[in-house]
Amino acid sequence: MNSDSDHELVTSLNRGDKAAFSELMTRHGPAVYRFAWALADEAHQADDLLQETFLVMWKRRHKIVLASESLLPWLLTTCRFTAYNSNRNSRARRTLPLDAAETATSTGAPASAIDELNWVREEIGALGPIDRQLIERCLVEGESYAAAAAALGMSPAAARKRIQRTRIHLGAARIENQ
Repeated sequence: MNSDSDHELVTSLNRGDKAAFSELMTRHGPAVYRFAWALADEAHQADDLLQETFLVMWKRRHKIVLASESLLPWLLTTCRFTAYNSNRNSRARRTLPLDAAETATSTGAPASAIDELNWVREEIGALGPIDRQLIERCLVEGESYAAAAAALGMSPAAARKRIQRTRIHLGAARIENQ
């Protein structure tokens, strides 16, 4: 199958031909991997991006339209969007624990991040006891709203509303503080 063009391989792939999938991965995998490695926030993500790119190719095999004789541009575009999504998701999950202000300087965190972290801790400390417990349980410790509400003797809807109000209050206080 090695002499087949990408167009012929994509046509075979469209019919569910696993050998065509394998040939496309062998043919374009190294280039996609190098591209993924360049786009990844962390080097270990390159393998995942490569796998995800070819998984998307398999899932969307019926919709692939080649703009040229090669499938590589389609794969690189898919890899780029996969990397952007992965990087955005991992950045959104990166946090600095509220009790880490003392150690943040040793990890090289910017002074502005440490100042903001201290400000957030002070603002949470100034909340009423129920709101403070909700914030600590749900937003700091990651407990579900339902579990925190049950522990504090309220409905999940009431817990969500209190957290929403607290977020609005903190957002307004942050704007005033700037």
